[in-house]
Amino acid sequence: MARIETIHELYNATLWDFKAEGNANIILSYNGENDIFSAVVLRLRKDNEIKFDTSVDPQFFTTSYVNFVMMPLLGSKYVGESILLEVRPEFLKALSRAILPLRSKKRIQNDIDFKQRYGMLTPNHTRFSVNINPTISVELKPKWAFLPSSSFINCDNSVKLQSCRFCMHKYLNKDKRNPTRYCPLDLFSLEDKRVRKAIESLINDPGSNLKLFIQGTQIEIGKENWQTRLYEFFEIDCPMLDDRKQKSNRVVDMLISLLIQAIMKEQDLFIKLKRLQKTLDELDIEGIDQILLTHQPKLSEPSLEEWKLIVNEYKKRTTFEITNMDDKQIRQRIYEYLISATLKDCSIIFAFQKSDYNGLGINNKQGVAELQSQFYNYSSIFPERLQQISLTETQSAIYHNYNGSYKHYIYKVNVIDLDPKPLAKLHYYKKLDTEI
Repeated sequence: MARIETIHELYNATLWDFKAEGNANIILSYNGENDIFSAVVLRLRKDNEIKFDTSVDPQFFTTSYVNFVMMPLLGSKYVGESILLEVRPEFLKALSRAILPLRSKKRIQNDIDFKQRYGMLTPNHTRFSVNINPTISVELKPKWAFLPSSSFINCDNSVKLQSCRFCMHKYLNKDKRNPTRYCPLDLFSLEDKRVRKAIESLINDPGSNLKLFIQGTQIEIGKENWQTRLYEFFEIDCPMLDDRKQKSNRVVDMLISLLIQAIMKEQDLFIKLKRLQKTLDELDIEGIDQILLTHQPKLSEPSLEEWKLIVNEYKKRTTFEITNMDDKQIRQRIYEYLISATLKDCSIIFAFQKSDYNGLGINNKQGVAELQSQFYNYSSIFPERLQQISLTETQSAIYHNYNGSYKHYIYKVNVIDLDPKPLAKLHYYKKLDTEI
């Protein structure tokens, strides 16, 4: 089950900085001097979160869901450990007062939930526990990876069979004359040109689908001279004013090249995510809606043990039969759809740090072992799973202009935002699908 801790030294509001917040949670980063927590964030539930029909504490349930539902599907390589930190109302209220001036005015109407029993301690995936060199991180929210093929889709809606769902949604929400160029189908194609097109499109118009962090601090892409923050990471002297635009373009291209290489090295993750999204959503929301109306199954939020059984049933299924489904099979398809909804909304974080072992080839096992030892010998509550990436001569010609040598980077990749979706969301999904 979920690991629960009481860590008294963390119950000091001055040790936590406001990092980010969404509709359901507020994220705080540790700023204290204890190196054990140097790359840790605290996630706290807000008081407007959709409530699950379950007697289990929501944070406890979410942590267990990630560990026992998402981790078996995606693999422990990509889904990290979380720890539940016991919290009291006095501590939560002190945090609320401390961060209030830093929060967006449009979100302050929903405060921290002072009744929650646990906060969630997770690794700060935008940083490394040892800051030997500058760190740069990119958070991608890739969204829908596939075109549906369900026979339940009405012929009047056949556009869904041939048009990217994300692109149609963006077209609905934004200026139809200037929709975003990013398409998840390009990213998940894993073809060099299409992946580059996807990443370049996100850099030009990141929206909520790409975030950039340097040393754990978010950099707002598009702000004047934002590219200058990349100079230190790529070890480039700040250019003179007349040369700034040219070098800014070069340093952005370095970032894009680095990210593309990491994506291509982690193809298995993108292939797996696409397959899971599609096979867990074989009926489409139109099919889910039809069986809900026709069969009116008795549904309740699954317990953790029931979620485990749902995952096991999905993993052992070899064929898919949509006719003559019994009540158990119907419920199975509905719950699988909710898992797919989580995976369509997850994020992937790549964090990069330059390696001091510039002379080591990527296949040099001794060098990689020495590199790993820098981190695994370091005391931290969350061990980091590291990879190494090498910029080849062809892929990094832009580097040759500065020092004429290869650069090697360690990186880690993690999947986040894996919270369960409640049954109450099904009505919203159908309504949104109809609008799109």
